[in-house]
Amino acid sequence: MKTNKILFEAFDPYIYNVGIKPYPAIKGMPDWWKNISKYVNPEFVDVPNPVVTVKACAPNLDMLGAGYIIPLWGDFLVQKDKNEKLTVTTQTDKNYIFSMESWNPLQSSTYEVPNGFNKKVFKYHHGWKIKTPPGWSTLFIHPEGYQNLPIRSIGGIVDTDMFDAEVNCPFFIKDGFSGIIKKGTPMVQAIPFKREDWYAEYSVAKDPDVTYYNKEKVKTKFYGYYSSLRSKKKYQ
Repeated sequence: MKTNKILFEAFDPYIYNVGIKPYPAIKGMPDWWKNISKYVNPEFVDVPNPVVTVKACAPNLDMLGAGYIIPLWGDFLVQKDKNEKLTVTTQTDKNYIFSMESWNPLQSSTYEVPNGFNKKVFKYHHGWKIKTPPGWSTLFIHPEGYQNLPIRSIGGIVDTDMFDAEVNCPFFIKDGFSGIIKKGTPMVQAIPFKREDWYAEYSVAKDPDVTYYNKEKVKTKFYGYYSSLRSKKKYQ
């Protein structure tokens, strides 16, 4: 079976050898997911209708493991200068490659900033050009499994089959945060998808019995009915 290819091309040997390469999100599952049991009460697994946790939720697993994670290539220091201006700096000598820029405040003056985050927008230059096959774009979102980071990335969609440059990743920093954002911190989740046109249609079920029988099929298993139907997604 033919597999679609996504190419992460480093702009410089320094990026390739010193920076952290993007990796499949499924290989970077968050600790909270790894540490939680599949069952609320593992000792009652074999009883009727055991109570399962989010770890048994296939849709959540597919979302957490979708696409690729673009990590922070090295430590970044967040602090305020003497004028209370928020700054982000690094120790590297290669600032022309790895850098943080910020938007002019006028560029996001009416943007709805997430609660608890500073309104200043920074842009992360990760140094990778992303190329997808013809007809495929990439959805960039804040990493789904990492909601408690000191940063919050802004989502976007880029036609990465045609865009021949680095996709900068804008983000906010949590209010009151100062210190180091550590090397390897997941900054963005990049999910390739095929572009297609869609239209919405609305209707009412013509045969209520069919709806009822479908619900009963779901009940034939205490849990995991959807998991037996879902198509496994692969990102390598």
